[in-house]
Amino acid sequence: MQLMPNNRWIEVDIDALVHNLEAVRSLLKENTRLIAVLKANAYGLGAVGTARVLARHGVDYFAVTFPEEAFELREGGISTDILVFAPAGEREAEKAVEQGLTLTVASYRDYRIASKVASRLNETVRIHLKIDTGLGRFGVTADQALELARLIHYDQWLVLEGLYTHFAEAGARSPKFTQSQFEQLQKTVDALTGNGIRPALIHCCNSAAALRFPEMHLDAVRIGTLLGGQYPAGHVPNKIKLKNPYRFKARVTAVREMPAGSYLGYYRTYRTRTESKIAVVPVGFADGLGLEALSRPGSWFDLFKIIAKLVGSYLNLSRFTVKVKIGKDEYPVKGKVFMQFCLVELPPDFPVEPGTVVEVPVKRTLAPRDIRRAYIENGCLVEAEGDDEGVLGAKREVVE
Repeated sequence: MQLMPNNRWIEVDIDALVHNLEAVRSLLKENTRLIAVLKANAYGLGAVGTARVLARHGVDYFAVTFPEEAFELREGGISTDILVFAPAGEREAEKAVEQGLTLTVASYRDYRIASKVASRLNETVRIHLKIDTGLGRFGVTADQALELARLIHYDQWLVLEGLYTHFAEAGARSPKFTQSQFEQLQKTVDALTGNGIRPALIHCCNSAAALRFPEMHLDAVRIGTLLGGQYPAGHVPNKIKLKNPYRFKARVTAVREMPAGSYLGYYRTYRTRTESKIAVVPVGFADGLGLEALSRPGSWFDLFKIIAKLVGSYLNLSRFTVKVKIGKDEYPVKGKVFMQFCLVELPPDFPVEPGTVVEVPVKRTLAPRDIRRAYIENGCLVEAEGDDEGVLGAKREVVE
């Protein structure tokens, strides 16, 4: 069967994205800076396109995990401040310095690399010192922070712009551990201040902490999940109304009319009970459909939910079945999901044909980077990835 052109894409609703941005801003004091986190391709929304939208609406500081993510933003024309969270090797640091990025120092090695590269290039580099207060990933201990801060502060090539930590369980039922992390950060700030060192940006709040602990907002907050229209997991207050800017869409590739008793998919895991119409949709495991990002359950209740979901899926119970949306209604995916296709069961008289648009529940963080993102504003296409006109191009109506 022949695939239709532009058979899969992701729509990003600019109006929803801007709504979320303003909702987050409503939580912040006037002197608290918003650092928009665009890691993992802006949580699936497309880093460059999302950054362009946010920059147009006043966001002047971004953050990513890896240097190559920041390089992509620079190549996309993003000239604002960009903080890189992860430690950079010497080659990456050199390119980062050339592109005016802000680097994290989370060890003495990171400091030596940043100082060496900056000196060689004769460039001043802004640094954020990372303190590990309990996450166990990157960062120096509170005891090491003062000595390293002094080295950075008195290095002629480095500017200690920021100091930060990352909370391990801001959404946990008990706030005690988060409060202890915050206290460690505050003690570190006091120690630095007592030695004449006070970075301009002290920050610790991610999306969950920003909602739950307004007293911890400090000089800046790092927001990613909320901008994408999702509340972070855990016990966090729903202080603001969010809108979903993400839609994964595809066009039906083929339509089959199947009699009752027909098997669908590998290993014949599903058999039609009545005469049905089967829509073949070009989205599968390779696109993230049906995949889950699983980790160790956080509690017995979490474990129970995982087991219940697996059992429900095995029994083909409707509640646990993956469903696509056609128009305003949802219809089930039946049989095993293929690598690049899935099968959707529809009533025999349902008006579907090749080219019909289907919304598919692919989790945004699992969506492949090579799926084209289309940015929609007021129902019109204003930018598509690969479109050199960018957000200033002529608006076009969305045609499905």
